[in-house]
Amino acid sequence: MKILVSNDDGWDAPGINLLESVLEEVAEVWTVAPQSPQSGISHQMTFERPMQLTQYADRRYHLDGTPADCARVGLTQLGEDFDWVFSGVNNGGNLGVDFYISGTVAAAREATFFGKKAVAISQHRLNYPADFDWDSVRPLLSRVVEDLLNRVGFISGDLVNVNLPDCTDRDIQSVQIVDCDLDLSPLPYDYGLAAEKIIDKTGQFSEQRSLLYQGSYNDRHRVPDKDVAVCMGGDISVVKNP
Repeated sequence: MKILVSNDDGWDAPGINLLESVLEEVAEVWTVAPQSPQSGISHQMTFERPMQLTQYADRRYHLDGTPADCARVGLTQLGEDFDWVFSGVNNGGNLGVDFYISGTVAAAREATFFGKKAVAISQHRLNYPADFDWDSVRPLLSRVVEDLLNRVGFISGDLVNVNLPDCTDRDIQSVQIVDCDLDLSPLPYDYGLAAEKIIDKTGQFSEQRSLLYQGSYNDRHRVPDKDVAVCMGGDISVVKNP
């Protein structure tokens, strides 16, 4: 079995290193990942300039393009026939409406256009951007990878969005793999105006206003039994073909 790996955090991110390590236990792994972080870039692709594909290790490449570019280049330029494409593990959740803006998901989605079975995996973080023990989630990642690769019923073009719960200070043995739907609730934002007084060259006063908005990821609305509630409740959310 051959698996292509990508992400949106960049080729040297700890999440992709963990994913490569887990997948290598069951498959031949190839990687084409962005040269630099591309979080939140959705399905943007590069058309108006040449891209540089650079090999940095055996079966490992980085590309100065987007996650979707990486999936397309990996599937069309390496001369390999891949059984699956995995994207991640993203540093932070890609839950609910994040699905539509995530570069991690975009790499997997692009693979489905080529008829591949594809999985996007993200790690929800309660205390982002504090340090995170990535190796502590290896058992959860191994479980969900084994579950997906051995499921009956996946066909060419299927897309799966997986989110791992933050299990810091928790017994991971109690974590379940839960099939569910996307929670399409809007992200919560607090809006406010910031005003700044400016003096121009003539000595006249003017006021410049800026709209500020921010929100707490962990305070988002949770529809029972959908992916946000499942993952933030401590289980692995698995959404197939959102």
